[in-house]
Amino acid sequence: MNQYLIKLLQQAELNVSEFAIHTRREMNFRDRAFSSEYMMSYHKTGTAKLRIGDSVYEIVPGSVIFIPPHLIHDQYKDTDDEAVILWWHFTYKVERVLDVLPLFQIPYIYQLKQKERFETVFGQLMESRRNASSLPAAILQKAKSLELLYLLFDEAIGQRAAADTGAAQQSFLGILCQIVQQPEKPLSLTEMAQHLHLNTAYVSSRFKELYGMSPIGLQRRLRIEKAKALLLTDLDMSVTQVAEALHFSEVTNFTRLFKKYTGMAPIQYRRFMQETIT
Repeated sequence: MNQYLIKLLQQAELNVSEFAIHTRREMNFRDRAFSSEYMMSYHKTGTAKLRIGDSVYEIVPGSVIFIPPHLIHDQYKDTDDEAVILWWHFTYKVERVLDVLPLFQIPYIYQLKQKERFETVFGQLMESRRNASSLPAAILQKAKSLELLYLLFDEAIGQRAAADTGAAQQSFLGILCQIVQQPEKPLSLTEMAQHLHLNTAYVSSRFKELYGMSPIGLQRRLRIEKAKALLLTDLDMSVTQVAEALHFSEVTNFTRLFKKYTGMAPIQYRRFMQETIT
């Protein structure tokens, strides 16, 4: 797999919001879409159908369904057999900003080969929730969630990389990784365009087309996420010191940008979060 994609996966954080096992004889979800999370489900037994656009897919035992955010789809049963479904909702992002999954060719439906192992791990994930108050159980839940992600994507991705693996795409991936790894580093769209031998307008629009935001927009959001972390984890740092650590030339510029993305000034954010946590 491409070295840039590996780096992005290593930095991404898995956040599972909910998971469960359901048994159904009836299912009729029409024009369904998830606003901000992915949904993956595994059909242990039973049949159903998945419609996306004009395509209808047969769901049989062992099928994995992968639904990205905002994708309108139907999922329904036209038989009365019993379906046992293991499902979860999740995000997989770098610094809660960059969704890495669109970089991969993950099909909407595919067959899982490691069925027994997946079912065992999902059962362990369910067990971890039954002991939610236990610290080891919280660690177990995170570990099993990552193991499930590995099992699901190992077969969906395999050795495939991004949809476009040409030289131009590699260059854009390289820039993406540089921004993700060092968002505090000064970013020049002009220098970036010169390096790629392209004009600045094209670089910015193409980057946004590939990754959902412009290079400058991504850098700003990542810097704000790092600032939020510093404000909460290092209480001895002043707002000025946080701004300097992230290479803002003026603390006023940092405060203005922080307020734009969070709705409050840095010091207000620190106080609000401290009150919320306590």
